[in-house]
Amino acid sequence: MERYVLQYESKNLIALSTAIQDWLTSRIAIELMKEGAMLTVLSSLVAALAWPATLLTTFDIIDSKWAVAVDRSDKAGKVLAEVLLKGLQGNRPVTLVGFSLGARVIFKCLQCLADSKGDNAGLVERVVILGAPIPIKDENWEAARKVVAGRFVNAYSTDDWTLGITYRASLLSQGLAGIQPVDLPGIQNIDLTHVIEGHSSYLWMTREILEQLELDNYYAAFRSEHENPQQEKSTSN
Repeated sequence: MERYVLQYESKNLIALSTAIQDWLTSRIAIELMKEGAMLTVLSSLVAALAWPATLLTTFDIIDSKWAVAVDRSDKAGKVLAEVLLKGLQGNRPVTLVGFSLGARVIFKCLQCLADSKGDNAGLVERVVILGAPIPIKDENWEAARKVVAGRFVNAYSTDDWTLGITYRASLLSQGLAGIQPVDLPGIQNIDLTHVIEGHSSYLWMTREILEQLELDNYYAAFRSEHENPQQEKSTSN
């Protein structure tokens, strides 16, 4: 199996990462973490008025960099769709795996494939998005799902407050795939709250997560309850 990595807008992504890390090490962030205020915000997905005023005033430096990174990610998704449509991958079905904004690139790619003319069925075999900054409402998840021939996995953590504070409360009220399940037939939701300690945990746990998902199984066994990868693996043995 050939593997390719999509690298895009490294400068902007590094700038965003640096801004978030600076915020996380700031005095106000440390105090809020001690008080458990972050988890309170995420657990209820509250509207903007419920966020502490002192917390909101510290977001400005992140907001501008986040907006740029999201815009570049959406554009990268369109380019990825064009590459797949041209068959530059050798006219073979692909499996797309993305973390954080990389997951957004994939989702935008799927949307573009769905909007393109012609029969694109079979271009994308499987999709795994991890900690995805993608709203659940006002996004055409159904169209994105239709262009994926096999499994479409949304892995999330309800305690990923780094993603929550970055994406902001006004959009959290719409729901966010990276911190909760997507209620749509054909989307396999995997709750990783028990293994993901923070947003960056996906980076060093990607291989383990993919192994537990057993992607070689072409069709997913969808169940009524959201399961974690270990439970799914045990059930299939």
